[in-house]
This record gives sequence, C-alpha cells and structure tokens, in this order.
Amino acid sequence: MTDQTQERGGGRLWLPLLAVVILLVGGVATAQALPGGGRPEQPTASTAAVVGASAVCPDLRQDRDVLRTRVSAGVAVAGADVAGTGTLVSQPLLGGGTPTRVPIDRPGQVAVDLGATLTGDALEVRASGPLAAGLELEQVTRGEGGAQRGLAGLRCEAPTTEAWFVGGSTVVGDSTLLVMANPDDTPALVDVTVWTASGAVDPRPGRGLSIAPRSRVAVPLDELAPDKAMLAMHVVVQRGRVAAALRHVRWDGRTPGGVEWVPQALPPATTVVVPGLPQGPGRRTVEITNPGPDDTVVSLQVTTTQGQFVPTGMEAVPVPAHTTIGQDLGAVTASTPATVKVVSEGGPVLAGAFVYDSQGTSPVKEFAYAGSAAPLRGPALLTDLVINQPTESTLLLTAPAGGATVDVTPVAIVGVGGAVPAPKRVAVAPGRTTVLRLSTFLPPGATGRLAVEVTPTAGSGPVYASRYLREHGSRGPLTTILVLQGAAQQVPLPGVVRDPLVGVTR
Repeated sequence: MTDQTQERGGGRLWLPLLAVVILLVGGVATAQALPGGGRPEQPTASTAAVVGASAVCPDLRQDRDVLRTRVSAGVAVAGADVAGTGTLVSQPLLGGGTPTRVPIDRPGQVAVDLGATLTGDALEVRASGPLAAGLELEQVTRGEGGAQRGLAGLRCEAPTTEAWFVGGSTVVGDSTLLVMANPDDTPALVDVTVWTASGAVDPRPGRGLSIAPRSRVAVPLDELAPDKAMLAMHVVVQRGRVAAALRHVRWDGRTPGGVEWVPQALPPATTVVVPGLPQGPGRRTVEITNPGPDDTVVSLQVTTTQGQFVPTGMEAVPVPAHTTIGQDLGAVTASTPATVKVVSEGGPVLAGAFVYDSQGTSPVKEFAYAGSAAPLRGPALLTDLVINQPTESTLLLTAPAGGATVDVTPVAIVGVGGAVPAPKRVAVAPGRTTVLRLSTFLPPGATGRLAVEVTPTAGSGPVYASRYLREHGSRGPLTTILVLQGAAQQVPLPGVVRDPLVGVTR
C-alpha cells in the first residue's frame, strides 16, 4: 500500500453495539399516551462504564538526533467497575501496519517511547475492557534546529465529529498546518470555518475536504486564511470521524521562532477558563474569539499565587462578531503564574492563550499554547515527564472558587526499575494558583523519566491543572504546555422507555 498522507500545499471513546443502539433509541424516544389513558412511563437517565477507547497521535516525525517524537500511553486508575481483562494496542495509520500490543496490563501503568521508528505517519492506540476508561496518550516532538526547533507537545485526542481551536497565524514568518487523521475504513468529509483578528474569512476553501480511509490530510492554513493573525477554527466532520490537530511554526528563513501544537479548545461558552499561564518573561496573550453574529463584551479575571482580580482595563473588553482579539497579561505573569476566566456578557466565545518566551538575548525564541479546560472530575495522567538538569516540569493547580486538594501520585513506567516515589497531597487555597515542581519527586540532582496521576480528593472544590515543560537550551529555551483533561470513565446514557404502542394492532 502506498503512503496515504495527503498534502494540500482523541469523544475519546467508543461504545459497544448495544450501547450505540441504546443511544439511538433514546435519541428518538418520545412520550406517548398509553392505550386506555394511562400515564406514560418517564425515562430515567443512567451511566455506563467505558469499555472501549481510542486516541490518535497525528504526526510522528524522526530525523536522527535532530528531530525526535516520543509517544507515551498510560491508563489512570479508572474507578469504573469493568470486569475481565483488557488490552492496549498501537497501530500506524498508514500502510496497513500490524497492531502491536502495548505492555500495559492494569490501570496505573505507563508505557513510553511508542512509535519510535515512525516518521511521516500517525499512531493510533486502542484500549478495551478495564484499560479503556483511563486511557491517556501524549506526544512530544523535540527539534534541535531549523524551522522545527523547539518542544511541541500534544494530548492525542480521539477521532470525533467536531473540534475547535484558538491559535495559529499565517502572517509572514508564521505557518500553521491543520492535520486531520482518519483511522476508520470509510472516507471522511470535513468542513473548516476560520475566524481571524480581522474577521471571518471566505468559508468556501474549507468546504468539502475529503480524507480517504486510514489516511491523513495536511492543510496549510494560508490556503484558507492567507496573511491572517490570531486564528480560530471550527472543524466539522460531515461524514465519518477524524482526529484533528493544529501545528504553528515561526521561522523567518534563518532564525527559529518556535513551534507548538495548538490544543483543542472547549466549545463556545459564556464562561471559559484557560488554566496554567506560566510565570516568566515575555508575552502571555489571551486570545478570545466571538464566532457569533453579534458583538459581545467580555471581562477577564485572573487567579494567581497572590489572589484573584480583574486587571485594569479588562473589566469590559469588546469582541466584535466573527473576530478574534488579544489581551496581553505579561505584566501579571512576570511575577506569578495565572489562570484566566473569560466571561461574556453576550453570546458564547472561545478562548486560549499564546505564551511567548523572550528570555535571554539570543534571537532564537520559543512559544507555547494554553487551551481552555473544564475542572478535573477524576484522575488525569501526565505520561511524559523528563527530569534532568536543563529540564523542569511544573504542575500548575488553580482553585478559582472553594479550596481544593489533589493527590499527585507517581505511576509505574513499564520497563523502568526502582521504587515508585511516594505521592504528594497538595492543598490549593480558594482563589489561588499553586505551583508544584515535579522534579521534587526525585532526590536533588537525580535524573529520569516520571509519570504522575493528578486526582482531586473527595469533597475538593473545582480545580484546574496544567503542566509547563521548559528546557534550558544552549541557544534559548524550549517549552510546551499540556492542560490536563482527564479521560472519560463513565458515559451518560439517555433515558429510554418502552414504546407502549409497539405490538398494538389498530
């Protein structure tokens, strides 16, 4: 089979057939009068354990020691009561590669360095049984030079029918690539809508993008929105499913300006939280997109290590219809990390943050993106933590309302010997952001690989979490941010009632 990547210039779960049938029946059920005038039975909603899940890392690239992509998979302690044994397998997207078993046999384990030989390909990981409810998949690409210099990290998502993004640019020196992987055996058809700092763009170039079975399409955004800044987009799959991802690169032809994956955003809402803007020099720009037809006004509230407040001038920020605007919080984050809450007085909005690192005098720069998130509702895994002298992984925890408490528990990495470090319990005061350096799980000066599970304790208030990974390079920093989402452990099932007219003759 030929290479099926097409160049144009992880719901994160699946349900067994019975559950799908239940969903379909529930979706069309209607209340009807019983024969004889009795009252109709009222549907009762319920939940079911996740028994199957998949996620796709969309773009693995290797180039000897210059460019390396590492993929890690893990299973959180699910808590779902699923009987039997489960499996975890990985499979390249292209070329019909054979599925390979991932050496994880129970929740609370992580496997690293998956897909180490793949380049120009995507990697799909599928989980079944008790391993499905806590599946997490992450990729980090580290480039030493050229246009790909930097750290680009990504939470690999499940194939789905819709995705939102806030980030990217196509102005001179910037390039943004939308990668869409179709892991199914049927073709997918996709529409892409783009908004920018100067308004919506012509939607026609983004209509009807076709992705063949088990293949990828890489769409340069300058084909859809040429010479535009502060992009936001909506990917809608009209037929099939895709795993979508967005990569932003800055390169002036001579000097690297950074590279990062733009995380998927939550759908538009009137209140959006963007956690984990790290402390440090450089810009921290919150990007807010109004995809609706009417103008709105938003306010920005920041939660820092010192407290919670609305920065001067951000009490009422206008956001025109179909437009993205930016608000710089660099003056705040110069001395403290922060989480940002965006509240819209009008229609729903999207939000994310661009984190630009300008430390040092080197012309080589780096950037990262923080995405919107919901508070943790269960265990979330960080599967890729490299601990060494030039690298620091920092966990940022924010409790915007009541106080929160989380357990940060190291997880066994398959094939790595030695005792697993003891867990830490972290208390986060109400209206505060707390920092935990993950290198403190190891003795001072020690190096190694680490994975941790972050779990809110019973009775904890809402808490948001993100990981900031920063490496001190010889020519400047390398950075990436990962917002913790947590895997689905239970899925809602709609209420279903028996149709009283079934079997009734007239």
